[in-house]
Amino acid sequence: MVAACVLTPLGVAAADAQDFFGRAECGSSGGPGCEVSAYSGDEEPGTPGRSREEAGGDVADSQDSAAEDDDAVLTGESECEADPLCSVIGGAAAEAETAEVAAVDPAAVADDARDSLRLPPPRLAASPPLDQPVLVRVPMWLWVGEETWRAHSARAAVPGGAVSVTATPVRAHWAMGDGTTVACAGPGVAYNPQVHDPAAASPACGHTYTRASAGQPQGTYALGVEVTWAVSWQSSDGGGGTLDPLVTAAGAEVEVVESQALVETTS
Repeated sequence: MVAACVLTPLGVAAADAQDFFGRAECGSSGGPGCEVSAYSGDEEPGTPGRSREEAGGDVADSQDSAAEDDDAVLTGESECEADPLCSVIGGAAAEAETAEVAAVDPAAVADDARDSLRLPPPRLAASPPLDQPVLVRVPMWLWVGEETWRAHSARAAVPGGAVSVTATPVRAHWAMGDGTTVACAGPGVAYNPQVHDPAAASPACGHTYTRASAGQPQGTYALGVEVTWAVSWQSSDGGGGTLDPLVTAAGAEVEVVESQALVETTS
């Protein structure tokens, strides 16, 4: 019986680049995604979905107010000439202040993308096979299936670019069930009966049991492996770095038995 689990939290952050003035907040409330507050030059700030003409109201009916608005437009256009974050809206100059345009932190977005990775549990493999009894003092070869030992990536869009995150398996830590552990700097070497000597120990990752599992619950040892994944991130603007590692795990039961000697007597 083989049990597996993936120790990866969920979540993803994404925000598409748009031509707008406003604010983009990624992960600030603890939830997934980026919350975007924005308005375009065709809408009145504070009145979502309303156009400049709809927001005019009584202004269009008052010559005095219209004159004041004309002055405001002229003043606003002059101010906006030197400021790309300025837009004339509803006949008034509206500058997007730096404090109101929250910068997106690529590292925070990368951390959310890391949480969205779906890493496969490791596939345990061994020789002798795990579904057969293993003899004491016979070397056991251990390895992780190559289909579960490869890099995985996730990508999150942010205003003006993207952030990519890559998780790469780097080491396997085996708990043999008899009180011993085996640390392997890689997936291990798959046993090949046409190449390898069954009496030889694995050159990369293996264990030799010295006691039978008869006295254990269910008469087997609980074998487990944890794979550690190194996580790195890179942004489209050239930034990057490392994030906390991830761990996946799987387990199985292995029966270890004593070899029985056959003694023949001759007369």
